[in-house]
Amino acid sequence: MPRYSEATLAAIKNAINIVDYVGENLQVTRAGSKFKALCPFHDDHNPSLELNPERQSYKCWSCGAGGDVFDFVKEYERIEFPEAVRILAERAGVALESQSAASSSPSGPSKTELMTVNAWAEGAFQEALSRSEPARAYIAARRIEAASVTRFKLGYAPGEQGWLVSRAKRAGYPVELLERAGLVTRPAVTPGVVRQRFSGRLIFPIHDGRGRVLGFGGRVLPEVERFLAARGKNVAKYLNSPETPLFQKRRVLYASDLARAAAREAGWVAVVEGYTDVIAAHQVGLGNVVGTLGTALGDDHVTALRRLADQVILIFDGDTAGQNAADRALEIFLGHEVDVRVLTLPENLDPCDFLLRDGAEAFRALVARAVDPLAFALHRAEARFELGSIEGSRLAAEWLLSIFASVPATAGGAVSVKVDKAVDALSHALRLTKNELNLRLRQIRRIAAARPARPWSPPNASPAATPRLAPDSAGPAPTSTVAAAPAAAGTGVVADPNSRTFPVSVALKPADLDPIERELVQIVLNEPTLVEQLVKRVAVGSLRDTALRAILQVCYDLHSEGIAPTFDRVALRLEGSQVRALAAGLLLPIDPAPPPDYLDKPPLEIRLLGALALLAKREHDERLRDIQVARQEALDSQDHVAYQALNAEYLRVMTQRPDTKTKTAS
Repeated sequence: MPRYSEATLAAIKNAINIVDYVGENLQVTRAGSKFKALCPFHDDHNPSLELNPERQSYKCWSCGAGGDVFDFVKEYERIEFPEAVRILAERAGVALESQSAASSSPSGPSKTELMTVNAWAEGAFQEALSRSEPARAYIAARRIEAASVTRFKLGYAPGEQGWLVSRAKRAGYPVELLERAGLVTRPAVTPGVVRQRFSGRLIFPIHDGRGRVLGFGGRVLPEVERFLAARGKNVAKYLNSPETPLFQKRRVLYASDLARAAAREAGWVAVVEGYTDVIAAHQVGLGNVVGTLGTALGDDHVTALRRLADQVILIFDGDTAGQNAADRALEIFLGHEVDVRVLTLPENLDPCDFLLRDGAEAFRALVARAVDPLAFALHRAEARFELGSIEGSRLAAEWLLSIFASVPATAGGAVSVKVDKAVDALSHALRLTKNELNLRLRQIRRIAAARPARPWSPPNASPAATPRLAPDSAGPAPTSTVAAAPAAAGTGVVADPNSRTFPVSVALKPADLDPIERELVQIVLNEPTLVEQLVKRVAVGSLRDTALRAILQVCYDLHSEGIAPTFDRVALRLEGSQVRALAAGLLLPIDPAPPPDYLDKPPLEIRLLGALALLAKREHDERLRDIQVARQEALDSQDHVAYQALNAEYLRVMTQRPDTKTKTAS
């Protein structure tokens, strides 16, 4: 490890104000002679990080993190001390006496080296765009103005193999560095072959809050897509850089560097999904808009958004996929002390189309009418269930309570108040007593806590999945991790609130799995059309085995995108060879013989009805056991009113026939 003199380190610290540096990454407010911010090193709900400009130090009085600016950079960027010194020295304009010794690491290139090659690639892509008529024509067709091309530093990756590598060699960048930065790949079957990751694509550079290039996104040009389709090759429309030491999609917001000032001035930041959505917003004068790189929202995104503004506006398309994405976002934001509003665009428009058609003022008018998550959830419940009926109210309550259960019972402060108010509003909306709802909420939490959780999770696990429909021409399609499982639409089954990714055990044998759940997943893998019936009845989170949850979540994701969850599609998105092998083991041999005439339904549909009946019976029995436990607790505590209510509920459920019907949203 290189050593730096005390004089050099002092020169760097004297040239950098810790308040200014932290303020570029967090929202800082003055508190007397000091400054405060939300601590990035734990789930901070009140500003616990204190900055002392006189001592040039920081301290979190909640988690204990503290030190000087070197410590902050080291912990915040998750790098070693020499790398933190190099970053700050470059910013301060101080030469390091042991720069050559520090420039390499036995574990691979430093973050500084990766940023350097990314910055070079950004320039190469920009130059290529200036010479590509098809790419410029596509930009014009998308109504992206020249000023936006410059502001967002758009580029183009030509389709010729070897284009990027040959230029990198002339510039002095080795292939190994390009590979570590995610710019090229080496297929496992032919490791000697180097392929450009981005080929024939419009390039969207992705920057951190300080404007440094972390990675890239690429949109295949339509003519390239048509050319490959004519040859039987399907490619992903959008492709991001892979996970690298610099780039983790779950932590990055597109255009956060450009939106920071506008978000702080406006007091709110809007979140959209696509690159062009963000560009369109900035183009019409809405600079406080960021994007999620096409991934589902996660906890890390919430943390990043809170650094930009106090209020977050989630923008979703008005189509089914957009509404499903909104549902998944509810439980994420419910567990955080953040002022969030939900906005669904009208007429099934996406943000780009709406902004370019109606402009900034129309968008601001919609933002002013954005609703809080509870109001949005109740509206969704009204659309999905017949709230006028007893059964419809029960199903709506189960769905909404499964979302509320994602917040731990131990959560305090504004989060617990938020849940309490949500239950109160749900009581009024569904005409159910608050005590009943709170009882069921506790039962849901107990069921979730009782489920065994395996400690293993895939490497580089991310809480979001990026669709990959087929291998890309620039290299093999990357694998993706599976998103957290919310409750399925129209289901009375409770999602697992503790699962953000799907950890998978090493030994995956079909015989070791829960037979009912194995049957359900096997049926949908072998007859993808039956997913329509399954998604209305079974929530992914209700499955006990994590591997089956991973497979079923991919099936549901494909279905929500209008894609049949065939095995080849499912396998492309599954993380881990063991899970893919398990899915393959669930495939049944194809029987060319037609089903017997006496069957009024195909055999697999009959099997599905039988499996759903068994699942409903199991849920019914579990509910009875839960009520029995609660009834005994009430008896032990001599709460006679609660005991009588629970006894009546027990008798009602005892005489109730398990519901195996699928529900159709109205």
